[in-house]
Amino acid sequence: MVNMWAITHDDTIWSNPEKFDPARFMVSEGGVDVDVRGGDLKLAPFGAGRRVCPGKNLGLVTVSLWIARLVQRFEWGPVESDPIDLSEVLKLSLEMKKPLAAVATARNCV
Repeated sequence: MVNMWAITHDDTIWSNPEKFDPARFMVSEGGVDVDVRGGDLKLAPFGAGRRVCPGKNLGLVTVSLWIARLVQRFEWGPVESDPIDLSEVLKLSLEMKKPLAAVATARNCV
């Protein structure tokens, strides 16, 4: 049997493991980059198997709706000072070497 408590409270994986800190999953807040579809042990706080977080699948399924709303409500363009770099790097899947950055301008929608 896997000791999930020890994994989720390991201070070599998490800084301040006793603190509830959702920002640790946000790269923009200094958090770690974790693929939520994978089997990364950093996702152990969300459970696994039959005891997995019930909101995980709902979140993954509704991402396409959120993206559709963003595309509908905003005009998207490149960052002028930062040209688009389409070079790739092979990890578990093929990813962009440099993350895509864009400028969003609100549309006049009703």
